[in-house]
Amino acid sequence: MAGKVSTELRRLTAERAHFCCEYCLLPQDFATHRHEPDHIVPVQHGGASESDNLAFACFSCNRYKGPNVGSYDPLTGEFTPFFNPRTKQWRYHFRFVGATIEGVTPEGRVTAKILRFNDDDRVAERRLLIQARLYPST
Repeated sequence: MAGKVSTELRRLTAERAHFCCEYCLLPQDFATHRHEPDHIVPVQHGGASESDNLAFACFSCNRYKGPNVGSYDPLTGEFTPFFNPRTKQWRYHFRFVGATIEGVTPEGRVTAKILRFNDDDRVAERRLLIQARLYPST
């Protein structure tokens, strides 16, 4: 199967991300479901199961992203690819406003929108983790 990720590659992906979702930054230790490797470019779009095409993603981010590669920027209306944690730095594309995560670039905006970073339950969870100093800073 082309999308199969070896145990070793899963471990390397998790370690590289410091066991936090590379999209919303949720630490795996506080997630209901285990984080998993996400194909940044999905296999069905020609993406490979290789280190430079894998991101460590929480269950929510990975499910909302699905096989998509981008969306329409809510500000410009232009089709824009999602934030790529292999080639971009999180802090240049997102910022915290309290417990919400705001996209500040086209990539950040489409990623925050489609991956639903700011759904009420996700913000509430993030707020508690931030208050307990258990959410990573960027």
